Amino acid sequence: MVGSEETTVIEHADADVLEREKALSEEPEFPDGGLRAWGTVFGAFMINFSCYGVVTSFGVFEQHYSVNQLKDQPLSTISWIGSLQLSLILLMGFFSGPLFDAGYLKPMIAGAGTLYVFCLFMTSISTEFYQILLSQGFGVGIAMGFLYSPSMATIGHHFKRHKVLAFGVFATGASLGGTLIPIAMRRLLDDVGFPWAVRTLAFLVLFCVLCGFVCCSTRLPPRKIRRLFDLSVFEDRAYCFLVLGASLVGLGLYAPVSYGVTYATARGVPADLAFYSLSILNALSLFGRIIPNVVGQRLGPLNILIGACTVAGVLDFVWVTARSTGGILAFNAAFGFASGGYVSVLPAGIASLSTDGQTIGLRLGMGFFCASFLWLASAPIQGALIHVHGTYWPAAVFSGSAVLTGVAMMLVARILVGRRTGSRWV
Repeated sequence: MVGSEETTVIEHADADVLEREKALSEEPEFPDGGLRAWGTVFGAFMINFSCYGVVTSFGVFEQHYSVNQLKDQPLSTISWIGSLQLSLILLMGFFSGPLFDAGYLKPMIAGAGTLYVFCLFMTSISTEFYQILLSQGFGVGIAMGFLYSPSMATIGHHFKRHKVLAFGVFATGASLGGTLIPIAMRRLLDDVGFPWAVRTLAFLVLFCVLCGFVCCSTRLPPRKIRRLFDLSVFEDRAYCFLVLGASLVGLGLYAPVSYGVTYATARGVPADLAFYSLSILNALSLFGRIIPNVVGQRLGPLNILIGACTVAGVLDFVWVTARSTGGILAFNAAFGFASGGYVSVLPAGIASLSTDGQTIGLRLGMGFFCASFLWLASAPIQGALIHVHGTYWPAAVFSGSAVLTGVAMMLVARILVGRRTGSRWV
């Protein structure tokens, strides 16, 4: 009797194991369309509009601070505010990603959205550097980090065959926000002053977050939170070189974004037109975020990533040769298109190194975690070079050198992957 009971238990256990393995082996079906799926894309688009759209518009705030509340502070000090936002979007994604996998999408959107709006209201009444740093730098940056990555991840729950198109629509949110918000903030700063200009931005963010909360949805079942730090991914040499290269590119790439407005005004461009130059840059990045992803499907994401970063690095070098108003506007258009490929293709490039599909999230999390620290240091280093030398040339040379050094590291990663796969389309 005991033996038969043990046999029955073993048979049931084996059946359970087989059932679980079958469930795990079955690939979930993706709707790839429909109201719920495209509603999720719309919600994620709105959150991206309010996150990266605001981050890429920091040049407007930087110019305002440099002649008003923080006129006694050098640009290198003011730039820490924008650098914190940019860095914390990546850094907080390291934590929000696993929470999203565990099923906490709605609580994160609600909590982070509330923090975002609150910190903008605090920014509107801030007058000292430490107050603006805490509210607009730390507070807004942390809130963005808990909004951006989960909203992007929701798209992966609904699309597979049309994923490139869906992510392309999502990516345009940042470009559209970076185009419209600088124009709106410039007008508001002149018409209603800084406090109500920032409060108006807070209400816009509230609307965008509410859209994301209502529209974004998950479809796949929650998963158990796995450990955040896993250094095993760095056993892949190609991955190491790619992360190092991407980090170095992030260290230097965005000098024309961070200091584009101040550079334009220093060259005699009228203040209104200088603010529009940032909108032009962000508008052209819209095409730079979509086209490389589409082409990368055929030519390989690493090839496209290296090409886009090479062009952007060369443009960093020649940034300060644009001295006239027309030259500056033309440069911003070209740089916006080239730099858009870095942000949009990098996730696909990192994901392409995963051979089993199970480590994509881990590789993305660890890669962005490493890159976030160099993104944090980028604008302060560039600002210090401008302040010490009294010219923008050293910042341009540093930025271009960092980007092209990063491209060299990416080339090593591409060679290693090409040898491993036997294909040049990687």
